[in-house]
Amino acid sequence: MTNHRVLCADLLLVLTIMLAACGGASSTMTATSEPPASPTPAATSEPSASPTPTATPEPPVVMLTDDIGNEVEIEGPVERIVSLAPSNTEIAFALGLGDQIVGVTDFCDYPPQALEIEKIGGVEPNLEQIVALDPDLVLAIGGEPDPLIIGQLQELGLAVLVLKPDDLDALYHDIELVGQATGVQQRAEELVAEMQERVAAVTAVTADVTERPLVFYELDGTDPTKPWTAGSGSWHDEFIHMVGGTNLAGTQESAWVQLNAEEIVAQDPVIIILGDAAWGTTPESVAERPGWDVISAVRDGRVYPIDDNLISRPGPRVVEGIEELARLIHPELFE
Repeated sequence: MTNHRVLCADLLLVLTIMLAACGGASSTMTATSEPPASPTPAATSEPSASPTPTATPEPPVVMLTDDIGNEVEIEGPVERIVSLAPSNTEIAFALGLGDQIVGVTDFCDYPPQALEIEKIGGVEPNLEQIVALDPDLVLAIGGEPDPLIIGQLQELGLAVLVLKPDDLDALYHDIELVGQATGVQQRAEELVAEMQERVAAVTAVTADVTERPLVFYELDGTDPTKPWTAGSGSWHDEFIHMVGGTNLAGTQESAWVQLNAEEIVAQDPVIIILGDAAWGTTPESVAERPGWDVISAVRDGRVYPIDDNLISRPGPRVVEGIEELARLIHPELFE
């Protein structure tokens, strides 16, 4: 390596001498009087300011009062919902919140998508499972499940909104309440307006009826000698009256009551509606009950099955229940 460097240096010296001896010959390289100036950085009057960190916005907080008077603080956005009742599940889906629902009860079967969501139990929901789902909001229902569960969830710091509507106006309020809690208030208001419009259309047709047929609404005919029916204070009683009928058990003080078959036969209802049709009760099986063949509804073929979920679940589909009752009680007005 050293010899190579020495050789290169010698050759350079020889070349320099030869160029100097040539006198008038010009070099192929152009000399400059001074080296090029280095670029001068632009002067600034002040040192550049450091970027200001962007503050992280606080999540929105909504304060609401639920149907049992609890003040509920909901820190949004609500992205994970657990529903403790089929009616609440139906409300949430109707508001377009299906993708946010992460847990439902064993009884939540509508819409069909609800069947694919993780189940958290039936009458007694699994507390540990609910907590593990890490919900931003739990939609409970007054009286069900055990209030102890609701209290335990609240003690664990979960936001629990209890819905307990006792009439249509209260249901409308609850739909809007869920909308406020989840940030879809406009959709909730639109849904309520749609429901109110449909109910008004039905009641406008039945408002001037002069005859109010006597209706027996059967909830559970497991014991046909003492079937369960809906009395005063029930949604069934309210809706039957709303569409121009008379509830056979409307004078009963309890919302849910058992009546002796003899009393039902004696009152002779013109219409029988089978809310227990989903459990296998049919017009034919009713006609086979001892003594029931003399009832006007049975003789005239006016025993009708119905999906009781349309009436007993305080959710958006009650409008369908009201419309169906109106058609069954006053078919002549909807031909």
